[in-house]
Amino acid sequence: MVEVEHTITLDDVVGRLGQLGYHVDVANTNDVEQLKYTIRYFTQYASNFCNIKSIPEIVNPRVIDRICSDFLFHKKNMGLLKDFDYSIAVRSLTEGDTSITYAIGQGNETMESRFDASVRQLERGFDKWLTPHRRLRW
Repeated sequence: MVEVEHTITLDDVVGRLGQLGYHVDVANTNDVEQLKYTIRYFTQYASNFCNIKSIPEIVNPRVIDRICSDFLFHKKNMGLLKDFDYSIAVRSLTEGDTSITYAIGQGNETMESRFDASVRQLERGFDKWLTPHRRLRW
């Protein structure tokens, strides 16, 4: 097994989770250990998928999003996403005359279903982003 060079740090993932509305408590060793495992898992996945030792920097944002989606998905399914604010989803944003519309009560969608859709969006196209960087293995 080839050792993968990590180009994605815990700080990168914690920062992205903060942008998504989840603030990681670095004193919570469960969160930190789960994030470290997930980072290692997806960097090894990307490395194995592409048959390369080091992941190209251009795909780091997609790998980080995939790590975040997996982390949030598992936290929610384990019932550990209690303090997450599902209402932060914005449906539209206009800069011209400053108009923000929050996606609350849109049809039969709940805040939780919009959260699930957002998590799925983070993982969308992951392998497609990796495919151009694949190398032939002899």
